[in-house]
Amino acid sequence: MDDLTKKTNEVENNLEFTSVALNLDKEIYLIRTFEEDAEIKKKYIRNAGILIGNVILTSTFADTVHFLEEIYLFDIGNDQNKYLNVTEYKKTRNLKLKMDSDENIFISKSEARAICKLFNLSLMGYSISRVLENEYRFTPQNLTTFLHQNKYLEK
Repeated sequence: MDDLTKKTNEVENNLEFTSVALNLDKEIYLIRTFEEDAEIKKKYIRNAGILIGNVILTSTFADTVHFLEEIYLFDIGNDQNKYLNVTEYKKTRNLKLKMDSDENIFISKSEARAICKLFNLSLMGYSISRVLENEYRFTPQNLTTFLHQNKYLEK
């Protein structure tokens, strides 16, 4: 068990958090975690989460992909969507984020398409094999520390 703890600590020390703005106006960010393998000079994505304003919407890679699929399937929203509702106002469809927040955040069709493109571009050139095999899980402590250090959360 000590070897496992030591290996985990070594991996955590090699992790790097970065963010990608998916929509600056609505404060939607993709928070990515990388592990760099110095021996073979390769970076692996170990996690990706969605941050909206001060709310962590997703904290696992699978949930993040699920969120993006709901965005991608813009017009096919239903009651089973976990993150988004399709709303219509004056014959214009939008997505409304389901969040525990007083703020209503709507995403237009063009914004939805841009978010999907930016997510896909953010993965280009990086291996996702390690996130699929052994995902590094965000904890409230490590994610909050990163977000505060980079001034993503209001104090």
